[in-house]
Amino acid sequence: MRTRLSYDFFIPSALNGADFLAALTRLFETPMERRRVDYGAFYFDVSDVEVRNCQTVGLVSRHRMRNLPPAGDSRTGSLDQLSLSDHQSVAEPCAFLYDSELNTVVFQRSPHVSHAAFARLVNWAADTTFFFLPVLNEDAMSRLQKLHKLRRFVLTVASPQAAEYFDELESSLKGLAGFVRELAGGRIRIDVGVLQKSQYLSKDAILHTVGALLDRLDDQRLEKLEVDGEDEAGRNHVVDFIDGQFREHEALAENAPRHTDIALLKDSIRKAFNDGRMYLTTHLQSRAAQAPPMAAAG
Repeated sequence: MRTRLSYDFFIPSALNGADFLAALTRLFETPMERRRVDYGAFYFDVSDVEVRNCQTVGLVSRHRMRNLPPAGDSRTGSLDQLSLSDHQSVAEPCAFLYDSELNTVVFQRSPHVSHAAFARLVNWAADTTFFFLPVLNEDAMSRLQKLHKLRRFVLTVASPQAAEYFDELESSLKGLAGFVRELAGGRIRIDVGVLQKSQYLSKDAILHTVGALLDRLDDQRLEKLEVDGEDEAGRNHVVDFIDGQFREHEALAENAPRHTDIALLKDSIRKAFNDGRMYLTTHLQSRAAQAPPMAAAG
């Protein structure tokens, strides 16, 4: 099964108008023992930084120093102590990219390291107060219309009155109400996909179903509504109707490497940025056009 990496996009901003590239440079120039954010049992740090033209790419890692996992033996199933020296850690890295031309941070989604941890590292070392503003998607329905081959539909509803939720829908999903009521179900997840890449789902049926749910997107009972598919150029997109943040995805090789491939992480995040560049450029131009004019100094 292919490993898929996901990336979020942010605009770094500081109330005092500080320059993010200058803050990054100060972070990298700070000695490791002074720049890391240390919590005792683990710490965060940056490493493997490369600067090419207007792009800075590197890794942010969570380093586990305590409660280390054991090493398992695939032949016997036994668990043995992981042998590390006192100064070594178990690192859990994820990639970041900063493009100074577009003033955009791309951050690999990870269960171990968040974009907030990256911001803390920068603010700690550079004595700044940066925060990351998420880049938002264009209207989800417009994005869905641009997909040509739809391959997955996911819907999750969670409520003690889940049957009533389906009862009120003007779509074929209404037929689930009786079944959910018989089971006394409270959480229903519908995940419809295809068996082969050459196949795809009915776009008309999905458009009709999504249309029936559009006025319910703010209903807390609707936890997830996603559609996966390809655009005309063959690029894969995930249209998320609940989470409006702009996101790119990259599929890695069929067989994952034995060890984390740092070069692969960097190449993947560069490709994610390049795939999103056109949208980012348009989005940022639109954002600048909508910004109120600055008052002239008196």
